[in-house]
Amino acid sequence: MKLPSIPKPPDLSKAKRLVEAAVHRARLAALPPLPTAAIESANPALQAATATEPARAAPKPVATRRIASGLWSALIKPFRLVNWRIVAAALFGTGILHILATLAAPHLATATAYDRLESVLPANTMIVLPQIASGAQPLPFMSPALRYAMCRYDTTSGPVALSVELRETGSSLTVYSAEGEAVYTAAQSEVPQHRLLIVPADGRFLGLTPEARGQQRSEILSASLAANRGIAVFAVPDRGASYRSAAEAQLAAATCQPRKAFE
Repeated sequence: MKLPSIPKPPDLSKAKRLVEAAVHRARLAALPPLPTAAIESANPALQAATATEPARAAPKPVATRRIASGLWSALIKPFRLVNWRIVAAALFGTGILHILATLAAPHLATATAYDRLESVLPANTMIVLPQIASGAQPLPFMSPALRYAMCRYDTTSGPVALSVELRETGSSLTVYSAEGEAVYTAAQSEVPQHRLLIVPADGRFLGLTPEARGQQRSEILSASLAANRGIAVFAVPDRGASYRSAAEAQLAAATCQPRKAFE
């Protein structure tokens, strides 16, 4: 005999949750409203903070962001088209060209200082120049605060001896080659006389030294150098009219003359 089926009891959990939610809403609705005004009046600091709180900035519109992005892309677009490797190579090449032009300028000059003074200065003789004035400079960039004496030396026939006094502050002796390169320079010194011997640069035999011949040297050289031709410039400071005669006497005492290599 078949037994009748027993019906499954209904699920009441969902209905229970709905009832509980309705009861919770009813309890919240029955609560009295919060006295916000009373709380703010009882706490002035909270009221001031609420009043002075800055308003939040509105979010930036999407359209404005798109416009800014488009402008930035338009500005940097030309730079993207530039080949920066070519630009760097051009700058590097320009720098090298500038350095080479600077170094080659003395050799490419149509007339050097030696060429300008060759017809004016006699060979191996110290000449005192007049006071430097505007528009009357033998060479460019000569200072009017100095007095000059120059010698065009030539060692073709033998050595040339220079003798100058460098005790005065600011006095100097500079020897230039025919190409304009400074091959020797000397400034103020406590030695009374500065003696320089310029010998030919071709390596010729100039004789034995006094020491090699068992003799005592008549004078002590400050220095010696090898050069063929050039200009020796002796400069002393011009301290005004009161000392002008002393400066001219110091320049006139300088000598530049040919001599034997070793005496």
